[in-house]
Amino acid sequence: MAFGRNIVLVAALALAAVTSQSAAAQTERASATMQQLVANYAAAWGSRAPDRIAALHTPDTVFDLRIAGEMPQTGRQAVRERFARILRDNPGYASTVTKVEFGPDFVVIEYRIAMNPPAPFVLGRVRYVPTAEPYVVPAIDVIRFRDGLVSEKVTFLDVDTIRTNSLTADAMQAPK
Repeated sequence: MAFGRNIVLVAALALAAVTSQSAAAQTERASATMQQLVANYAAAWGSRAPDRIAALHTPDTVFDLRIAGEMPQTGRQAVRERFARILRDNPGYASTVTKVEFGPDFVVIEYRIAMNPPAPFVLGRVRYVPTAEPYVVPAIDVIRFRDGLVSEKVTFLDVDTIRTNSLTADAMQAPK
């Protein structure tokens, strides 16, 4: 009888080891896939081509720039237009990643955006007039993926840095 229990115990341990290895392999493959998705998305932003960036978003995607007065953009076309405006307002846009944390279907990216806008621009309810001096803005993105595409991008910018590096930062009237 002890022999039978030992076989059951050995079989259970072997099954647990195989299951554990299988789960670890799946996690490793998922991580590699997420890394590739993020690399593709970074390359699209590096190209500065709004169409290329938007093509990596789901049709029902959401871009939420967390600044007072900014409304989330929903849908690939709306997101493309918002990204085009961001790139137009800051033609020298470039970012440097400082930290990346991967989840099963999302990534959190801390980065710094090189800014040197040539003309006044609006973020949220504030119109900024640039100094013509370059500066760097800390930012964080939380990006969720679904079926290999970005389904949601939430961006946090340090608007105090933008304000500090502007000649003026005038509040605009909120829509009625």
